[in-house]
Amino acid sequence: MGMEFAVTFRGDYVHVLLSGESEVDSEVASDYWETLRKICEEYDCKRILVEGKAPGGDRKPTEVVEAGQRTAIVPNLWLAFHLENYEPSELSELYEAVAASKGVRVKFFEDGDEALKWLRANGPK
Repeated sequence: MGMEFAVTFRGDYVHVLLSGESEVDSEVASDYWETLRKICEEYDCKRILVEGKAPGGDRKPTEVVEAGQRTAIVPNLWLAFHLENYEPSELSELYEAVAASKGVRVKFFEDGDEALKWLRANGPK
């Protein structure tokens, strides 16, 4: 099964809602990021809040590095995650570090309101 998501522009940020039992492969990830790039360009927005169910499956460090690099498709992006049943790990730290090396700020949150506050306080308009 592919990754199911809905994307909505909410005035000053892009909201992504992940649903279902998502599985991510490179083709699905490319489609996902291309969709996000287009909506960010359309609304001249550099803030994304991702909420919902974390995609399933185990990731290898090489896959996490590729995922972090993919975030740079939206230059100077600020990306907040609020995911159900998410547990921080070395792989999420790797993702954040790789994204940061590409100019993308990523942070994971337990609370959606805190994630949105962080985006609004720090991210470019």
